[in-house]
Amino acid sequence: MMMQYTRAAKRNLREGIKKMEQRMSTAAQVRRAFQLGRPPRPLADGEVPERLHPVAVWNRANEALSDLRTRMTTAKLNPRHVAAAIVFVERVSPEQPCFLFLEERGKTPEEVQNVAFGTLNSTDVIELGMIFVQLDEQTQHKAIFPYLFFGLNQRGMAVLRRAAAEEFTAGELLKNVN
Repeated sequence: MMMQYTRAAKRNLREGIKKMEQRMSTAAQVRRAFQLGRPPRPLADGEVPERLHPVAVWNRANEALSDLRTRMTTAKLNPRHVAAAIVFVERVSPEQPCFLFLEERGKTPEEVQNVAFGTLNSTDVIELGMIFVQLDEQTQHKAIFPYLFFGLNQRGMAVLRRAAAEEFTAGELLKNVN
């Protein structure tokens, strides 16, 4: 059921959004613009996501990273202050998130891509989405946020949250790139 708002309520909501955006750092504004849009339809509780082709996963991941870096460059931010990893689970341990970095220090893009394709080609792997880590230059805070390839049920979202928590504590993603 859709909520019906009065004109005054809608005006107050728009004014609140404007005030919030004015207080946000530039990096937060870029992050918000990147995440805007319609979220994918969530899966039912017992539903297993359909596997994506490894090339499709790799292309989506690199396009998303490139899009965010382009937005950061447009906003006059350092595009190297963002890193991303594909988050997946293996059928033997579906509660434990695993990471595939899109960039690794000391490796060529082709080497990273070959490792990713080798991992993603396994029938035991289910790709959930990505996590991004962005360093906010103004506040010197590290923002970690997800990017979904498709809608997830609560179990899948819990795994993605666990992946973000592991990245927050370990901090390997930004160390690996910059």
